[in-house]
Amino acid sequence: MKIGIISPRVLIRRALSTLLASTGTVHFVLEGNSISESLEEIKRSALDTLIVDVCGSWDVEGLSEVNGLGLGIRVLVLMDDLDNDACVRALRLGARGCLSTKQNPSIVEKALAAVARGERWMPHRATDQIIEDFLEKEGPMQKATEELTPREWEVLGLLANGFRNKEISSRLAISEETAKSHIKSIYRKLNIKGRRNAIFRYFEQVHQSTREEGVKAGSTARHLSPMSARKS
Repeated sequence: MKIGIISPRVLIRRALSTLLASTGTVHFVLEGNSISESLEEIKRSALDTLIVDVCGSWDVEGLSEVNGLGLGIRVLVLMDDLDNDACVRALRLGARGCLSTKQNPSIVEKALAAVARGERWMPHRATDQIIEDFLEKEGPMQKATEELTPREWEVLGLLANGFRNKEISSRLAISEETAKSHIKSIYRKLNIKGRRNAIFRYFEQVHQSTREEGVKAGSTARHLSPMSARKS
């Protein structure tokens, strides 16, 4: 496992290096004071997992930059005080887990192993908040989706499948300005920003519609009599 450690605190870096080196499964390839200073090295290092100590500050841009590299690096965020909101925010920015610097060594090892396997590691409070946020937004988001026009659904579907504005306009035989107008309307109705969120919302809705159709089909099948089933 190739690990990198980002922390402005030398003692934290040394403690983590000593702890994880003792497992015999970790190869350290990078240590740095900050993400911004180490970004080029992160690109070249072929990391599996990056441990980021936020040290009481919130390096939003840094986490966004790592996620934006598209290298599949799994990030474990360390915080002195495991703030619930900050943890949720980190997860939304692409971190795979959050951990307190006050945790005992065995928990640190377990968290790192879980994140390295592609799993998530977070406090129960953060999990509860994510679920509550989802339940609060589910109703309004469903209503917003229903407000999309048929043409906007066509545009959203093309967006979700990687088409650019010019390609969308060509496909639908509309001007590029009209395509942009549809996209702005979609973003406004769904209260989202950017193509990534649009893609997520589109496939979420497709999955939900497919699931609902499956439930309806199953319900219909259960209510068919043997005679009506043979006639069909």
